[in-house]
Amino acid sequence: MSVRRCRLALLMIAAGALAWPPLALADSRTFTNLEARLSDALAQYDRAEVDKLWDDHLIFVFPDGKLSRKAERLAQQTPPADTGGAKLVARNDAVEVVYEDSQVAVVVVRSSWRFGGAPPQRFLATHVWVNRAARGWRLLSAQVTRINE
Repeated sequence: MSVRRCRLALLMIAAGALAWPPLALADSRTFTNLEARLSDALAQYDRAEVDKLWDDHLIFVFPDGKLSRKAERLAQQTPPADTGGAKLVARNDAVEVVYEDSQVAVVVVRSSWRFGGAPPQRFLATHVWVNRAARGWRLLSAQVTRINE
């Protein structure tokens, strides 16, 4: 088969796949709720809840481009020494589902985080959620970027 025919066949397959209606989509609130649970668990340093929400194959990309896996990130879920005040406050400003089928969802989250008494910092995160048959939706990948005001 020629390169031109291969390209045409791939285009036709892709067009058909994109036009095919997705099956068993989650309720529109599913990812808003999952993102709220994740944000709360991270802010509370709730390692058990974070462990439930993160897939075993999680890859996290920090704003500086460094990569981390689930075990490393879970080990970091330790609250700082008690200073007597709020340590971490998180708020999701927007949760938008960019793509979803029955197995994968790409969600863009705009959020504000405040560490102790420091001014709030704004972030944009792209989260990839995967639907695991026995465990439900789990965060598979996260890439976070700091938004400069």
